[in-house]
Amino acid sequence: MKILMIGTLLLAISGCAGLKERTKQTNWLEVVGTVGGAAIGGVVGSQFGAGLGASLYTAAGTFAGGTLGYSTVRRLALTDQAFYDSAANKALAEAQPGKVLRWENPKTGNSGIVRTVNSYQTADGLLCRNYRTTVAFYDVVEASGGTACQQADGRWLRLSDELG
Repeated sequence: MKILMIGTLLLAISGCAGLKERTKQTNWLEVVGTVGGAAIGGVVGSQFGAGLGASLYTAAGTFAGGTLGYSTVRRLALTDQAFYDSAANKALAEAQPGKVLRWENPKTGNSGIVRTVNSYQTADGLLCRNYRTTVAFYDVVEASGGTACQQADGRWLRLSDELG
């Protein structure tokens, strides 16, 4: 399973290396986004299935997380990320399913909404929440979602987040 996960991670990272040649804009944040997304996606994927199924879910999670991590960093500027994070953390803390929290970055003109969808407890007792997001960029609107679990210190750790 570890070999499959490492292989998938390397495949995801090598795919981004090819993008650098085409865009000439790949930076260290994109690499961090790719690796971080792949690691989180792999952990989330490993929670599903058993035996070979768990390996396949882990590989799929690693690939999807790396892809989403890369594309997220490419889309959200650092200043947008702060507004997005603030809204996401507030939505997770308040946990009122369906309640919409809005954010807007006056510097970039980007804006969005975050809303929690549902809450549940994992087998090991962690409180987790699924949420949906919509971000309006200057040229496109993107909708996605994620999952976060509350840590012992009360902070929310986003296990998967397609935008941020």
